[in-house]
Amino acid sequence: MDARRYIVVTSLVLSACRTDDVSQTSQHQEEADGTWMRPYAIGELPFRGEGTTIGGDTQVDVYDPCAPSTSEAGPEVVYRVEVTEPGFLWARVDDAPGDHVDIDVHLLAEANPDLCITRDNSDLGAPVQPGVYFVVLDTWTDDTFAGPYTLEIDLVTEAAEACNRSSIACDGMVPPFVNVDFVEAPGDPGCLPGMVRVADFCVDRFEAMVAEVTDDGLRPVSPYATPDRNLSLMALSVEGAVPQGHISQVMAADACSMAGKRLCTDAEWQRACRGSQGFTYPYGNEREPGRCNDARACHPATQTFESFSNSVYSNLDHPCISQLPEGLAVTGAHADCRTEDGVMDMMGNLHEWTSNPGGVFRGGFYVDTYRNGDGCEYDTEAHGVFYDDYSTGFRCCADFTE
Repeated sequence: MDARRYIVVTSLVLSACRTDDVSQTSQHQEEADGTWMRPYAIGELPFRGEGTTIGGDTQVDVYDPCAPSTSEAGPEVVYRVEVTEPGFLWARVDDAPGDHVDIDVHLLAEANPDLCITRDNSDLGAPVQPGVYFVVLDTWTDDTFAGPYTLEIDLVTEAAEACNRSSIACDGMVPPFVNVDFVEAPGDPGCLPGMVRVADFCVDRFEAMVAEVTDDGLRPVSPYATPDRNLSLMALSVEGAVPQGHISQVMAADACSMAGKRLCTDAEWQRACRGSQGFTYPYGNEREPGRCNDARACHPATQTFESFSNSVYSNLDHPCISQLPEGLAVTGAHADCRTEDGVMDMMGNLHEWTSNPGGVFRGGFYVDTYRNGDGCEYDTEAHGVFYDDYSTGFRCCADFTE
């Protein structure tokens, strides 16, 4: 596979087919039969229904990248879910208690097992954008474990009423793969794919997502957890992707290098953010709250751990923090947070590492864009080059070629 044809993870946006008042399995049977070609169409959320995997499809044995070594060779039942606004989509399957049934639940970006976002033996969840998703109930191992189940699905969109109460049920052991099938757009003349020209150098238009480089091409990496340090990672500048948090300066530099790029110097980063006029913010000299992803009412660590104790700030590497609604945004979602050269999200969303050997990240993130300087002036120098947490991201630069 051509390494420049990226098959990696994104926010899931597909065409939808909606049915009205679909809440019972008997109604589903009228619309579809639960196979891959004709999935049950769920028209409203929250949804609760009953069914059985006995007699279901037996087309899929493995779901990649969620569980490439786990056998799901038994029969499966497929549901299609339409999502109309951003939020946290969760699903729960309850096997019939006390019997031999073992059914696992999978969330997919398309009706394709190779585009698995997350899976579990009972409960799962992941941040989603508007679009259509597929929930697949698949029998573990073989058809001897098939049987009845109850399925529940819902979308969490509102923030918690209090900052010490989480609005989602998130399993930090299973960070989701939320970016699928993205290809970098062509770069400006003289720049690599995904890049724009700024003065005499090139810079990624978007904050970076990363993918693992394998012998078979590029493989998804979850943006909500620290990547395995033994992986070969490549940085990608793609619109509509969840950018990579939980990354150190060292790993970010390696990922840029794999793409033929490099981390920006401090001077390059500030020039790209400030523009030719030297603005304080990417868009001008006056702060315009909400124009960038620059603030959040509740600190996500407090909300995730449901505590105001300072101890929560010792767990900033937790994968659930940036999965909360109204938190980390997909690249380019704040269309007006752009520089004069068309570089997006240089203020807020994620901190961005530069190549400074002392360990510097800039621009603030979705909670704070003023405590260490306003907008483009924001910089953090309190951590070393191996540090990472939920808020640390990056973008790449490269030399302009005539």
